[in-house]
Amino acid sequence: MRSISETDPSANPAAPAAHRRYANAQAARPLRRRLAVALIAPVLLALMVAVSGGWAPATSPGWTVLVAGVALACATTLATYLPRPGAGLGPDLGCTSCAAVAGVTVLASFGLLNSAPHDVSTAVLALGVSVFGLVQRLDNPSTCPA
Repeated sequence: MRSISETDPSANPAAPAAHRRYANAQAARPLRRRLAVALIAPVLLALMVAVSGGWAPATSPGWTVLVAGVALACATTLATYLPRPGAGLGPDLGCTSCAAVAGVTVLASFGLLNSAPHDVSTAVLALGVSVFGLVQRLDNPSTCPA
């Protein structure tokens, strides 16, 4: 028989839930998705700034930081649609309703930023919407059959 080390997460019955959540988060971020985020986020930031009235880091730095966060969350959401390594060329949609909601939050974030240019409270709302889409995409809700 082999002995299980104390540092092995499966040896501690209280740790599997926390370890599973971390393992699921790591599995959701293979190298191709991280590269996609690195490539998509600056493009989304430029588009969001253009849609919402132009660049203004000197007059509203808080808004600029929030829009960068929105772009990062939206890029991460979009990167989750890339197929996992070895899964073929088709997009990784998962549950159809969850995939649709997450995709719509990216568009909703653009709409919110366009509705009130350089408004910090609207940027906070757009950040909340984009984070909601990302969480929706990374978690498997109980309503999804997958």
